Amino acid sequence: MIVKKITVVFFASEAGAEPVRDWLKGPYEPDRVKIGEDIRIVEFGWPIGMPVCKPLGQGLYEVRTTLKDRIARAVRNRG
Repeated sequence: MIVKKITVVFFASEAGAEPVRDWLKGPYEPDRVKIGEDIRIVEFGWPIGMPVCKPLGQGLYEVRTTLKDRIARAVRNRG
């Protein structure tokens, strides 16, 4: 059984909404799938370096997904 090494925490509004998680769980779209795969790589394969995960300092890490015409970024607090 493969166990998560870290838990991803999504931004939540004061009302408890998690817009990024909701977007990722939306209808099939190749960009959503790729971003979700990179987040999963970080969760299960920690520590991960570039090009998928870049340290930003003070315990923050950026999950970087290379898409067809851009790079999508999500931030992870390792604290």
